[in-house]
Amino acid sequence: MKKIILSAMLCGGMLLGVANSGVAHAADKLTGNTTATATVTKGDVTLDIDSAINFDPQPLSGDVNFGSQDVNYKVTDYSGDTKGYQLSAKLGDTDATRTVKIGDATLSDAAAVVASKDSNIVGENADKLSVSLEYNGIKEVKDYSTAIQWNLTKTQTEQITE
Repeated sequence: MKKIILSAMLCGGMLLGVANSGVAHAADKLTGNTTATATVTKGDVTLDIDSAINFDPQPLSGDVNFGSQDVNYKVTDYSGDTKGYQLSAKLGDTDATRTVKIGDATLSDAAAVVASKDSNIVGENADKLSVSLEYNGIKEVKDYSTAIQWNLTKTQTEQITE
C-alpha cells in the first residue's frame, strides 16, 4: 500500500510539474511613454455695436440738424491674424430728406468705409464713431428712424516689392 501511495504522489508531482512549466510569468514594467497632442484653431472675430442712438428732440423747421452722437463698437479678434480691420456702414432704409454721416463719410444704400485700422490686438479692440443726423424739407411732426447696417472686414497688410 505504501508503494501505491508513494507511486501516486510521485506521479501527481510529475503531472503538477508538467502543468506548471507551461505557465508564463509577466516581466515587471516600470517605465512608459505618453504622447500629448494639442491643436490650435482659428478663433472668432466678432463685432459688437451699440444697438440704438437717441438724438435729442428738435423743433420742426425746414432744416432740422440733430447734431452728432457717439456710437461705441468693439471688435473682438481671436483669429490669430492681427493685421487690422475695416468697418463699413450703409443705410438699411431710404429717406430723401435725411442725411446721415459717420465721421466724414455720408451714408447711402452703398457701403462706405467708416473706420479702418492697420493693426489690432488679439482680444477686444474698443472704439467709437461719431454719427450725425440732419433732415431737410420735412413738414411733419413725428418720430423719424434710421436703420444703419454695419459690416466688419478683416484686412491683410500687403507688402509692395519693386
